[in-house]
Amino acid sequence: MATNKKNTIYEYGINSLSDIASFARFVNYSEKLFQLDELFESVEDKKNYEQTWFELEIINALALSQWETEGRPTDWSNQWNLTYKRDAADVMSKLLHLLK
Repeated sequence: MATNKKNTIYEYGINSLSDIASFARFVNYSEKLFQLDELFESVEDKKNYEQTWFELEIINALALSQWETEGRPTDWSNQWNLTYKRDAADVMSKLLHLLK
């Protein structure tokens, strides 16, 4: 079961990098995943997941703040791609790597 769940989470995470709204939904969804023991090989991996998730949350908060400041534009893809997507993808890769 953990492998299927991991694959689902991995796909969701990668797909969430397409835009700010998808990314925000994934960050919200993934907040509590550290509570699922079957997703991690060790307590250390769970702790690292929590820390890495917090890094995603910081990127999410900064991006959402800027998006809101700019009036919540419907098409914010250029700003997302130029300013946040690369960092989000780097941290996302670390987060997904921690799953069993």
